[in-house]
Amino acid sequence: MIFYNKEQIIERVSMADAIDAMKNAFIQLSKGEAIIPQRTTLNIPDKNASALVMPAYAFGSPYYSVKTVSIHPTNPQKGFPLIHAIVHVFDASKGNLVATLDGESITAIRTAAASGLATDLLAKKDAKICAIFGTGVQAKSHVEAMLAVRDIEKFMIISRTEKSAKRFINSQASNITFEVGTIESISEADIICTTTSSQIPLFKHEFVKNGCHINVVGSHQPEFREVPSETVVNSKVVVDSIDACKKEAGDLLIPVKEGIWDFDQLYGELGQIASGETLGRESDDEITLFKSVGIAIQDLVMANLIMEKSLD
Repeated sequence: MIFYNKEQIIERVSMADAIDAMKNAFIQLSKGEAIIPQRTTLNIPDKNASALVMPAYAFGSPYYSVKTVSIHPTNPQKGFPLIHAIVHVFDASKGNLVATLDGESITAIRTAAASGLATDLLAKKDAKICAIFGTGVQAKSHVEAMLAVRDIEKFMIISRTEKSAKRFINSQASNITFEVGTIESISEADIICTTTSSQIPLFKHEFVKNGCHINVVGSHQPEFREVPSETVVNSKVVVDSIDACKKEAGDLLIPVKEGIWDFDQLYGELGQIASGETLGRESDDEITLFKSVGIAIQDLVMANLIMEKSLD
């Protein structure tokens, strides 16, 4: 049986490869060529934590996968990762376990790669400034993903404390411009990425400029959100999975409950744009928003990619 840790997975999978894999994943998902049961969530209220079990199979795949994830929102303050995860890979024909893969690196890469694909399809071609909310693993991966699809000249890092923003900036490549951002400074941004565990909106819609593209990836709980309802109402909204977002995407479900937005106004799934079934950005002035709750097929295509490379 194969076992790959975080470092081995990062060595084997480039962000460009991951973005290509996400394109295939979302096209298969939108075409109904994948079996993705709703994830099972175990809430652990006395520990302020939750655990997820996420199985996936895509037609024609040599494998199926099951990812187990634990999420502890207070971990970053304690110096521990927000997420711990493992991906088990099974032979789809025989059913035997063939690989165990570090799930934290897979989750970080595949989530950012989905945002990279969405940005490539929806952001303006000349996007130069990117604002990122958060300073964790996802923020780091999103820097890489944005650089893979656009010629970003400046990243603005926005955190709860200036200290954590500066620490993040100091950990990045010195040949790229980074600065500590503010909520007001996102008015400069061509791209905004929200990568936090926030339960309330991170900014006011008035600071979002026309033509901005927003990747919203931090929350998968119906009562949590990172963006205000006004932003949802005024955006072309694209999701990773309609079915999953109707159950888990607080960023969308809260405006629905408020009676000011409805899933009938949803533009579509990312896979529909990736396949060419529908158009992406249609004007330089429209605000586009990609809401991702994370889909198990993303883990499966990452596992397929890693297994292919291990057999080369």
